[in-house]
Amino acid sequence: MAPVPSVPMDDSRAAAAAPPHTAWQRRPAWLVPGGLLLILAVLTVNVLAGGPLVGVDRRIRAAVQAQAASATWRWVGDSWHAPARMLVELGNNQVAVPVLALSALIVAARHRSLRPLLAAAAGVVLLLATVIPAKILIGRPGPGQAVIAPGSMGVFPSGHTTTAGVCLMLAAALLAPDLPAGVRRAAAAAVAALCFLVGLALIWCDFHWFTDVLAGWALAALIVMAAGRLTRPGLARRGGNSGSGSAVGAGVTAVNREQADDSARA
Repeated sequence: MAPVPSVPMDDSRAAAAAPPHTAWQRRPAWLVPGGLLLILAVLTVNVLAGGPLVGVDRRIRAAVQAQAASATWRWVGDSWHAPARMLVELGNNQVAVPVLALSALIVAARHRSLRPLLAAAAGVVLLLATVIPAKILIGRPGPGQAVIAPGSMGVFPSGHTTTAGVCLMLAAALLAPDLPAGVRRAAAAAVAALCFLVGLALIWCDFHWFTDVLAGWALAALIVMAAGRLTRPGLARRGGNSGSGSAVGAGVTAVNREQADDSARA
């Protein structure tokens, strides 16, 4: 049978035949991380320079705490088993990091690959390398504090927010390919909602300023994207047996100091 000749397609027909998401895919790869970096930079400069968002933080805190201290809403965060306190615990390293480690181990065993462990280790290492130095260098006092107590770290960015975001988002990203499409979308929505609620709970319990939480959300998204890039197939093959399990374990120990400061304020 003679081959069927190809018919050239003009530009208008080619554009019509292109999938609807092509335009988004053509956008620069740096657009989203660049926007997140810009947000993080603006928030950091605002804290260091005492910018206008400091006043916004104070007004938000006054409005939220007026509700949190009211008889109607006090139950939301007035004890360790209250809903807001339980949400805050999702950002604790004793909860979030084991969730990520267990998810990575399940996916690694199922696919017989080190890539999930490398992704988890990269996320924890980047978390440690950014949050703790930033808290020490910026040294922002928490709500209701005039100065930072000796031996403590600042509250910017929020460690609980960043930890919850990195660990829960990475865990969901590792498990997602093995889930049905509907379950995958539901899981992504649930993780996004949990990360959002953890940040709100930290503000409600008066552990953090609003911009601390906002910076934590931006930083968590950047870390998740960076961990994904660091563990691409080519890099994973070159990495070999890099002992990523021990890196995750080291992350659990090293984050304890940062999280203890937030817990002490409870």
